[in-house]
Parts: sequence; C-alpha cells; structure tokens
Amino acid sequence: MLPVLLDLHGFTVFREPTRIDFRDADFFALVGPTGSGKSTVIDAMCFALYGSVPRWDKRNVVSPALAPTTARGTVRLVFDMAGHRYVVARELRRLPGGNVTVRNARLERLTDAAGLGEEGEESESLAADSAVSAEVERLLGLSFEHFITCVVLPQGDFAQFLHATAGERQKILVRLLGLDEYGRIAQAANVAATDAETRADQIMLQLADYADATEEAEAALAAAGAALEALADPTASATGTIRHLVGSAAEAAAARDRLAGERARLADVRVPDGVGDVAAAVATATRSARAADDALEQAERDDDEAQRAARAAPAHAALEEVIRAWKTLDEREARLPDLVEAHTRAAARRAEQDAADERARAALDEAEAAKARADRDDLAAALRPHLHAGADCPVCAQPVAVLPPPLPDADVSAAARALRGAQQAASAAGKECAQAAGDERVALGALEGARREIAGIRQLLADAPSKTDAQAALAAAERLRMAAEQSAERVRSLRACARESAAAREEANLAARAAHEQLGTVRDGLVGLGAPALPHEDLAAGWELLVSWAETAAAARAEALVAADRIAADAGRALDDARSELVAGLGEAGIPLPAGTGRAVEDVAEAALAAATSAAGAALERMRERRATAQRLRERRDEAAGRATVARRLGVLLDAKHFQRWLAAEALDILVVDASATLSELSGGQYELAHDKGEFLIVDHSDADSRRPVKTLSGGETFQASLALALALSEHLSSLAVAGTARLDSIFLDEGFGSLDEATLDVVAATLENLAGKKDRMVGIVTHVRALAERVPLRFTVARTGATATVRREQV
Repeated sequence: MLPVLLDLHGFTVFREPTRIDFRDADFFALVGPTGSGKSTVIDAMCFALYGSVPRWDKRNVVSPALAPTTARGTVRLVFDMAGHRYVVARELRRLPGGNVTVRNARLERLTDAAGLGEEGEESESLAADSAVSAEVERLLGLSFEHFITCVVLPQGDFAQFLHATAGERQKILVRLLGLDEYGRIAQAANVAATDAETRADQIMLQLADYADATEEAEAALAAAGAALEALADPTASATGTIRHLVGSAAEAAAARDRLAGERARLADVRVPDGVGDVAAAVATATRSARAADDALEQAERDDDEAQRAARAAPAHAALEEVIRAWKTLDEREARLPDLVEAHTRAAARRAEQDAADERARAALDEAEAAKARADRDDLAAALRPHLHAGADCPVCAQPVAVLPPPLPDADVSAAARALRGAQQAASAAGKECAQAAGDERVALGALEGARREIAGIRQLLADAPSKTDAQAALAAAERLRMAAEQSAERVRSLRACARESAAAREEANLAARAAHEQLGTVRDGLVGLGAPALPHEDLAAGWELLVSWAETAAAARAEALVAADRIAADAGRALDDARSELVAGLGEAGIPLPAGTGRAVEDVAEAALAAATSAAGAALERMRERRATAQRLRERRDEAAGRATVARRLGVLLDAKHFQRWLAAEALDILVVDASATLSELSGGQYELAHDKGEFLIVDHSDADSRRPVKTLSGGETFQASLALALALSEHLSSLAVAGTARLDSIFLDEGFGSLDEATLDVVAATLENLAGKKDRMVGIVTHVRALAERVPLRFTVARTGATATVRREQV
C-alpha cells in the first residue's frame, strides 16, 4: 500500500479542507510542535483504510474522529497497490443525540492508474459501507492489527513486541504470520478424522446386513431358476390336456343339463285353473251389456220430452221481474203520504223563516239610520263651537247670521253597538232562511221523485199479468224445470251403468283372448321338443291334447337322462385327476397356486410358474446387486478408514502446542538474525540481539559478550532494539506469513526519536535513508527532532492556525 493523496475535512484538528500529496515522497517526515496534529495524519490513513485508529484503544470507537464543534467530516485516501490505483473514503456524521456514526464508506479502483479520484473520473466499486474494511484487509493482505504492527508503528506501542513475554510474543507472531491457520487446519483434520471413523463404523454396521450375500447363495439361486425354467414345457403340455378334458366334461354336462331341463319343462305343462269358466263369463257379460243399452235408450227418449216441456214454459227471469215490480209499487205507494206530510212541514217552516228574515232586515235598516244620525249630530256638535257670526259656515258656505245654541253630545258608541247587533241578527236570520228554503226544496224533490217512480212502475205493469197470476205461472215453470233435471240425472246414471256393463264385457273377452294366448305361448315354447298342432275354437280340448303329449315326452327324456349322467361323471373324474397331477408337480417344485381367486388350475398354473421363474430371476439379480453393494461398502469402509488415519496423523502433526511453536521459533530466529544486524549497526557494534526459549536477550560485546534481558536497556537503547525489530518485521512479514499476500510498500514510524543521542540519531537516520533508498517502499516518520528532520529530503510541516490544523509540503 503506497499513499498518493490524503484529503481531510472535519477530522479531529483538521476542521477545514486539507490535502496532503504523497506523490514522489519516498522518504518524508511529519514535523511540527507537540499537539499540532502530526500523528493525526497517520491516524487519518488508518481510519480511511480500517475505520479505526490504534490510539483510540477500541476498534468500534469513532467519536474522537470528529471535531467537537463539527457535525460532518470526511477522510479520503488515494493509494497504489500492485499496479492499480484505489480510493477509500469514509464520512462522519454527528447524530442529534451527540453520537458519531460512519456513513457512505466506499472502496473503488480507478480506471486510470494515474488518476486522483476526482469527480467525473471512471472507477469500479469494490465495496461499500460495512464491507469496506474486510475488502481492504483482503486487498492489502493485512488485518488492522498487522497493519499497525508492520506498517504504522504508533506511539506507545513501538516496544510492545520487544518487551512482551515469550508466550505473548508467540501469540503476536502467530497472529501476525497467520500461523493460527495451522491450528484451524489441525482442528478441521481431527474433525474430518472423527467423521471418517464414524462413517467407517456406520458402514460396518451396514455390512452386517449383507452377511447372506455370498457366492454360494448366488449359485443356489441360479440353480433354482434353471430348474423352474425346465418346467415350462411340461406345464404347458399338461394345461393343454386339461383344457381338452374341460371341453369334453362341459359337453357331457351340457347334454345332461339339456335333458334335465327339457324333462322339467314338460313336467310343468298343466291345465290352468278356471279354463272352463271363461266361455260362461263372456256370455253373462254380453247379456248384461245389452240390457243396459236398452234401458238407456228408453230413458233418453223420456228426457227429450221433459226438456221440451221445460223449454216451452215462461221464462223464470221475466216472471220474477214482474213480481219484483209489483212489490216495489206497493212499497212506493205506502211511503207517499209520509213524503207529502214532510213537504208540508218544510214549506211552513220556510214561510216562518222568510218573515223572521224580513223583520231582521227592517231592524238593520233602522239601526243603520240611527248610526248615521248619531254621526251627523256628533259632527255638528264638534263644529258649532267654532262658528262666528258673519263668517261663512264650513258646511253650507253661507254667512252665519245668528249663532245657534250648543247641542248635546251624541251617543255614537251606543249607535255603533246597536248596528253591530242588528247586523249579526240579520246575518243569522238570512242563514236560517236559506236553510229552510233548502229543506223545502229537498222535501219537494223527494215527493215529486216518488210520484214519478210510481207512474213509471204502473206504466211497466200495464200489459203484465197480475201479481197472483205471475206467481202461479212461476210455480208451474219451476215444476217443469225440476222434472227435466231429474230426467237428465236418470240418463246420466243409466249411461254409467251401460259403460260399466261394456267394460265388464270387454274384460271377459280379454280374459278369453289371454287364455287362448297362454295356450299358444306354452305350445310355441314346446315346438322344438315336438309339440303337436292344437284346435283354435275349443280352449279346453286344446289344453287336454297338449298335456297328454307332454306327459309322454317327459317319460322318454327321463330314460335318456340316466345315460347322460353316467357320461358326465366319467368326464369330471378324468378332469379332476389331470388337475391333481398338475398341482402335485408344481408343488414338488415349490410353486404354490393362488387360492380363493375363483380361477381354474389350468388358468393359473403357467402364470404361477412364470411368476416363480421371474421371482427367482429377481432374487438372483437382487443377490448380485447385494453382493455388489457389499463390495462397494467394503471399499468405502477401507477408504474412510484410510482417510481417518491420514487426517488423524495430520491433526497430530499440526497440533498448536508443537507445530505452531516450532514455526514461531523458526520465524523468531529469522527476525532476530536480521534485527541483530540492524541493532549492531545502530549501536556502533556494541549490541546484538538473541533469544533463548522465546525470551529476547541483549548481547553486550563491550561486556565480554554478556547476555542480559532487554528490559535492562535504557530508553534510547530500547528504541534502537525496537526499531531494529520493527524493520525486521517489515522486511520479512510477507515472506513469513502463511498467506504470503501481504505487500509492505510503506512504513510509518511515530515514536520518540528525542531519546537518542546525536551519534545514534545519525545511525538511525542513515538506516532509514538506506531503507528508503531501496526504492521499494515509502518511509515516513513523525518527529519534532530538528536534527533528524533536517536529514529527511521531504518534510510536511503541520501547524495549528486558529481553530484548524494545516499541512505544508517542503522539499529540501
């Protein structure tokens, strides 16, 4: 990893946008006063790559990265790696509660290897957000811990590897070199060995189920199958013979059954009951039907006469209408005196009301005149006090000669009340008069209407019979109507009797035809047996002839049936013997025939033999498959056992207590040899580094090559030894690590060079110059020692300006 550009904005002391350009910076120093932000530059590179800073102690702590008064910050690092240029950036945000979180983390590879990741440049996104740190570890081949041990050597941790105990140092080497991978391999090997042993044991249990899968068992099954195949032809011949015997037995049984059936049919021929009564029933029914027809014919003639008489009688409706008119006339004439009296009373009351109305109108006229006089007198009384002699009168416009005396006050109110009373009385009298006139008109209308109705009825009855004659004529017409209805009912009754008699006659004829048809049906069914022809007219003679012939024919068939029984029995015994022989032969071969199927032996024998032969072949094939399966299981068992042995041995060889310890010791030997040479150069040949059982020792050539613990070194000597180890780790990590993918293109030292004397400082500077001069890595130091900084060709001066820090690049 070779830094190219570092952009800061809002990161700790760098509140304002700051860019640090590392191009052509093979060897540089970050210089400036204490607290100016020199180490922050190294922290920013760590944060951009891994999202954490070693000085913050905890990987997940990010709040120190954001300046206290800043809500947002960004860190962007452009770096080269294996011929490609990458950009990694992270954004810091302060949440409303004051906590700080990381957002929009990204890792990109630039299409242009000389680009700077500016806006608009093409790039390929490799990871985002939480996946960025893992992708950086994969790309650099270094975890965060490896990076801050071999690339960035932070303040306070520089001598950690030197002063660690043997156990701690082994853990550091195991972690740095990835030797714990061998422990995981050993663990996986032991798990694989256990799994393989378990599989071998399981296969052994499976093999126990195949103990019967032997070569002898296969041979026995093959011999049994061949024996069954040899039975095929004899069995086919036997079934053919049985089927021939089945046919013969069936023919004999059919002949016997035919004779038995014919004898039974002939024995069933008998004269039906009631054959002699059929002709008598037909004659009786015929006579009854003829008598019913005669009675119906006479009743119909009588009914015609009665209906003509009823139709000739006067109409009922006309006679009833005349009777009702006479009754209405009687009722209207009886009411006429009452109507006359009612009209008389109404006319008298109307005359009274007319007189009362005249009186009320006269009283109203008088009241109106009195009211007018009272109004005039009141007006005159009001004007008279205002008259003056010689002045014009306001009423007649004539001069007033003499003043008249004052008039008394007129009672206008009393006149008004009297007028209102007269008006009300006149109104009431008018209403009573109108009501009386209306009542008189209604009474007169009723009287005149009754008189007109009586006159109309008398006009209608002018040519009609009298009431008594009309009633007598209506009674005579009713008697004729009743006689006609009775005659019609008798006709209907006799017609029903005639229909019943005809039905009885038809039923007798049908019974006669059915009896003849029955005789014909019985005879037709026996024609095949030689039944004779029968007479058509005499039913009883026909039955007697047929029964006599049937008895003779049945006796002949009984004699033939004895011989047919003997032939059928012989055929059945031959068939049973053949079937028994076939069953016995198959049974000897171990082939049971299926029972309860309802099928004959000859129908299932060949199928049973074929099934047994097929089953024997299938059993042989299964045995061969089982033997093949058993062989495969044995091979898998041997393979699993072999894998278990190899895996178990590998687990033992890679055991962490032995193999990792040995690898760590070998790596420590290589590191001590290289670090010892560097320490000798730094100390002017006084010191070399050695180790005994994992513990670092100082070899002091100025004290007869004595060996003493590294903890006895002074501060400056400790720095020299730690620097020598750090440079050795940086040099050899990529070759010693398991993965072998780590690339150490740069190293950054953030340590107190002030503890070194001038001569040692010269040696350290020369060593760093020599390291940078190899042109295969970038070397950066953080120092405030002017003498060392002046030896460095490129300086980045960090200073605090107001609230923010600034960086200035100075080329010597």
